[in-house]
Amino acid sequence: MKSLIIKGILIAIFSFLYMPSETTFASDSKETSIRIIVNETAIVFCDAKPFYDKNGRVQVPLRFVSEAMGAKVQWDGITRKVTVTLGGDQIELSIGKQSYTLNGQQFQMDTSSIVNDGTTFVPIRFVGQALGALVTFDTLHNTIHIETANHDENHEQISINEDGKSIYNGFIIDLEPDSKLLVSKGLYDTYGSEYTLLNIEVTFNKMDTDTDYKKQYKDVEEILLQKVDSEVVAAVMKYLSAKSTAEDVLPPKEFKDTNYKVIVSSRMIDDNINIFVFKN
Repeated sequence: MKSLIIKGILIAIFSFLYMPSETTFASDSKETSIRIIVNETAIVFCDAKPFYDKNGRVQVPLRFVSEAMGAKVQWDGITRKVTVTLGGDQIELSIGKQSYTLNGQQFQMDTSSIVNDGTTFVPIRFVGQALGALVTFDTLHNTIHIETANHDENHEQISINEDGKSIYNGFIIDLEPDSKLLVSKGLYDTYGSEYTLLNIEVTFNKMDTDTDYKKQYKDVEEILLQKVDSEVVAAVMKYLSAKSTAEDVLPPKEFKDTNYKVIVSSRMIDDNINIFVFKN
């Protein structure tokens, strides 16, 4: 059931806004303000705000999970345990512990829930994904985008061929690749060239041994070669090869040919690599 939910989310229309003439890359500093957008709506934090913990993970106030994501939240002050329920999924986290349970099954993460200045915070990537949401970090704008499963039901559905592939702005995309590469469709065809054709994320998941970044690199290459000049693709792949661990950092870099522009970014505040494909 979880894989079906994730599949539905991955085929949602999802894009990052990019303004080429005005964009400045967000700093890697943990003091940088973090923006969070849920289902295309920006969230305003009036008091306790999201921040990066010592493990580089974004922590959000527990109340945010309830108010913005529509989940039921319970806090047990005696056991210092958080229980979050959304639909048929339930996740339990204990303050200071890196293990958590999802629907009765135990998992590990590389950080933990914490209490800061009397406010309970939870790591949004782990909680969001456990509840069936797509959580993506836009490194260009220091923004976290969250697409919940329920929101996906209201989007226009993208046609899927019998072989599990679909066409995103002219690119043929495998929606469930063995490599677990994440690809979402940009909003170029709706709003024009300031928006992406594709958003690609290469994941370095320390807790999932099935995630193979080398296979993901190969899939990225095959996708780009469909439209982008082969020399440009070769330059992109050479740049990607410099990252072989979650800790490696790739500063934002732009590659382009006559028709397409590719921006690659991976920083220490997020393990993964974001690849943005634009039409020139």
